[in-house]
Amino acid sequence: MKMDEDELLDILRRKEDAASGYVWGQLGSERETAMREFHRQPYGTEQEGWSQIVASDVRDTVEWVLPSLLKTFTATDKAVEFEPTQANDVQGAEQATDACNYVFFKQNNGFLVLYNAIKDALIIRNCAVTWRKESKETVVSVPFKGASAEMLAMLTAEHGEISEATPAPAMDPQGQPIIDMMTGQPVVSYSGRIKRTEKKKIIKVEAFSPEDLLVDREWTSPLLAECPYVARHMRVTTSDLRQMGYKVDAEDLRASGERNTAATLINVGLMASEELIDLDDSTTDDAMAEGWLRVEYVLVDMDGDGIAERRCIHRLHEKILSNEECADVPFATFSPRMNTHRWDGESMHDAVGDLQRLHSEILNQTLDNLKLTNNPRTKLLTDANGSPYANIDDLLDSRIGGIIRMQRADAVTEQVTPFSAAASFPMLEYIQGMRENRTGVSRTSQGMNPDSLNNTATGRQIDQTASQQPTELIARIIAECLLKPIMQGILKLLTEGDMDKLAFRLRGEFVEMDPSEWRDSYDMSINVGLGGGDTQAKAASLQNVYQLQQAGLQMGMATPKHLYHTAAKIVENAGFKDVQNFLQDPSTVQQPPPQPPIELQLEQMKQQGKQQGDAQKMQAQAQADQQRLAMEDQQHQREMQRDIEAERNKQEMQARDTQHTAQMEAQKAQFQAQLDQDRHNAEMNHSTQMEQMRLANAREIAEMNNARAIQVAQISAQQAVTLADMTAQQAAAAELTEDFNESESA
Repeated sequence: MKMDEDELLDILRRKEDAASGYVWGQLGSERETAMREFHRQPYGTEQEGWSQIVASDVRDTVEWVLPSLLKTFTATDKAVEFEPTQANDVQGAEQATDACNYVFFKQNNGFLVLYNAIKDALIIRNCAVTWRKESKETVVSVPFKGASAEMLAMLTAEHGEISEATPAPAMDPQGQPIIDMMTGQPVVSYSGRIKRTEKKKIIKVEAFSPEDLLVDREWTSPLLAECPYVARHMRVTTSDLRQMGYKVDAEDLRASGERNTAATLINVGLMASEELIDLDDSTTDDAMAEGWLRVEYVLVDMDGDGIAERRCIHRLHEKILSNEECADVPFATFSPRMNTHRWDGESMHDAVGDLQRLHSEILNQTLDNLKLTNNPRTKLLTDANGSPYANIDDLLDSRIGGIIRMQRADAVTEQVTPFSAAASFPMLEYIQGMRENRTGVSRTSQGMNPDSLNNTATGRQIDQTASQQPTELIARIIAECLLKPIMQGILKLLTEGDMDKLAFRLRGEFVEMDPSEWRDSYDMSINVGLGGGDTQAKAASLQNVYQLQQAGLQMGMATPKHLYHTAAKIVENAGFKDVQNFLQDPSTVQQPPPQPPIELQLEQMKQQGKQQGDAQKMQAQAQADQQRLAMEDQQHQREMQRDIEAERNKQEMQARDTQHTAQMEAQKAQFQAQLDQDRHNAEMNHSTQMEQMRLANAREIAEMNNARAIQVAQISAQQAVTLADMTAQQAAAAELTEDFNESESA
């Protein structure tokens, strides 16, 4: 019967609770203690006014072991080598070796991945490393020069956006501008840069916090490939999930569960004071809402066939975002000191944590005793009423040469504390010896113990070899439990078929590899001894091997390939990774064929003599034929040269005729334009003169009309005056007539 989503959710929640109960419970508490002691934070038992020194045994041990482990895997370009399982896999295995090391150390920062992972494990028991495919977009700016407008349009259509383009006249090889025969104008070309976006898939290798890695509680091995439940908790935002292709709401993400941030290792490393840093980063922006995404790899029987298959599930607390079948678990972890039948082991803190606490106690007691010895307490004599026989203010004044007023000579005495801290020094030495026995990190191997009995070169070598054995064991655990799964995972991702070809520089040459041509698995061997041990001792051993190979070269016990391999190891042991700059691989050099037997050589000499005679005859005939052919060829070349010269002269004459015709046409057009301009100017001048005459006539007519109007007005005024005078005269005459008539009547 097929499993539904509710049943799957129930299984995932139960497995997560079981794993997190241990990882965030007992193991989390022990990790927090280890991190606190690594950062030399107080134990909480300190008293004010007394010594509060915290020893650095955990930090010193980790920082001394870490460089040797890193050098082991980074001293060569081939930390991992794939071995072919079939005769036709030799080339593929070599290419896979170079490609996987390139992806880990160059495409990713392999040094930082190893540094973070190994340091995590040395401090808090485990590390966590994952690998996956990512699509990466990069914007590339490519220059172009001398492109025409048509070429510019094609570049834009095919590649992307033109970021800048500067026009300039196109030049021929002689440095002269190129003229367009159709338009007669200089041809314009463009130079600039074009931006294009390139998408490619890469393999990302990442070391993340071990507290985010959940492993099935009952799992018994640090190798997680077959573990029934492995998960990673990732703090993500809504924007992150949508970029991953999941349609989720901010409410779903906020409800995806909370973790106890007070116990997380990131806070432990930041607790420099008694107050925890407030990590409450809640926001009202839904795009930046945060929550926890579970990336789970679980064995379940989804299809109901009775066989559990590996599933990769992306889940919020109560919501499954994706559920796909997969083949591998892309996680790796290790512990410096493995516990049998457990996936988690022990760290350097487990080895020296109790010694650091004891070391701190003895140091503080020693300093407190020294402080009391150098600054003893003072006894003050008092009378029966408790009144002191000395001035207390003078006693509290500790000035040099100060005065103490006393009533009695024995009023003030010191409470002497005997110096017993000398007995602590053998105990401190004993603790140091215990730490060296537990970790293998000794002062003698570090060159820091001048009192060592083994101060001879041989004695130092014995001490160093013995002290490096625990470190070499840790290196072997790292190789098998961490580096080997990472490289196998990188190889599987490369051979899945959707990766681009790899192109990179290898041993001074640029190579291109197609991962689809390789097998998805090879036997693997890991170099774990090159970086460890005494470099001088290794160099001496390699020199002895090289001399032995030289002696055995004549007897067939060694080949030039063996000598090259040993010499390459000598160069690498000296600290140089670029072996190709010092030595040449004899397999890449074409070897001369072996000499044949003497009888065959004599027969060959006879044949060569005969062949030489025939060859001389043939050579003489060939020389004659060659001379004849040379003469014919010279005659043919002279004829071709004459034809070429004639054709060139013809083309030059045509070009001159064309240029002359073009010049005549241009002059004709210029003369016609000048005539048109003169005609236009004359017409404009005539029109201007006519307009001026018309305006003058109109002005004269207007003046005459104005004068006539003035004359008419004057005449009319005179007539009116005359008429008025006549009217007045008539009125006067009429009045006189009346007066006369009245006088007559009277």
